[in-house]
Amino acid sequence: MYLGKQYLSFTYEELRNLAYITYMIQNQLTFYTTAMTDVIAYIDTAHDSVAFVEPSSTANKSINYYQQFEEIKSVLTV
Repeated sequence: MYLGKQYLSFTYEELRNLAYITYMIQNQLTFYTTAMTDVIAYIDTAHDSVAFVEPSSTANKSINYYQQFEEIKSVLTV
């Protein structure tokens, strides 16, 4: 395969690894896009608060909201 003027070649093992990594990245992007609305809603709720705010009961459980709260506070206090 040519990339510009350079020739690239891949082994079967390398192509298989690339296909696996692509699948993992696709899953992560899907997760992030589905969690984005929960993250935005949490930021809107927590940005005026001084103490940690619990996320709504329907919020994505995979997000570390405590860490997100600390990052919001560090960015907004600068």
